[in-house]
Amino acid sequence: MTDNLKADFDEICKGTIIPFFKEFGFKRKTLHFARQINDITQCFNVQKSQWNSYNDSVTFTFNFGFYNTDISSIVADKEVETEFPKTYDCFIQNRLGNFSHKRDHWYTLSKNIDASKTAEQIKSDLEKYLKPIFENYTSLDELKKFIDKDEKYFSPTLSPYYLIAFYMLTNQVEKGRQTIKEHYKKALTPQTVTDTINFPDGRKEVKSQTYINQHYIDSIERLALKYNVELDKTETPASNSTLPKAGQTWLKKLFGN
Repeated sequence: MTDNLKADFDEICKGTIIPFFKEFGFKRKTLHFARQINDITQCFNVQKSQWNSYNDSVTFTFNFGFYNTDISSIVADKEVETEFPKTYDCFIQNRLGNFSHKRDHWYTLSKNIDASKTAEQIKSDLEKYLKPIFENYTSLDELKKFIDKDEKYFSPTLSPYYLIAFYMLTNQVEKGRQTIKEHYKKALTPQTVTDTINFPDGRKEVKSQTYINQHYIDSIERLALKYNVELDKTETPASNSTLPKAGQTWLKKLFGN
């Protein structure tokens, strides 16, 4: 390896990561990899930190996931065709580090770290942790076992819409119906957003706004209608709850510009 960290990173990709996926028949676009198998597509990507400085250090992590066209179409409420799905398109997605290191792990290259040892660690992690996942879970039906087995990893990362569609497509109808009812109740519960304004003189002003996420409600109602689930509409949003206006400062902080 060289003292040039960008060259070290490129060499790890070229010598370790790309050959691993090529061996198993994955297609590649830059540092995104995808393999269509049965009714799913297995996806993987290398994510570099936005704070990387090739003069000091390079940090990166691995994301993987599973994509299904029917699930994406159900959630989008229209036909979705994706020739090369990426990890962020997946209905199941996670960091490989949660399995290889039991946490969100980022690999680091720096002048004080032997890049060849990092390459060896990456090869070991791909072989020991990712390979069994992609070998064992090659269909929607098999992914039922994956979610049940590692529910603590996947439940927080699955949107309720994806989860409902997955349950229904895999004949877990009762789970799907129950999830619709649970999330409808949550959707009707007003949410409070707090914005803190810091003044130059040191004063702070805290403002709170309670609102109802109408998109959440509408989406759950649409899925309930699709799957003939009767909802309890006796619980209605509080009359003083409002959907926040797009121009409000605290909303920008919550959802971005």
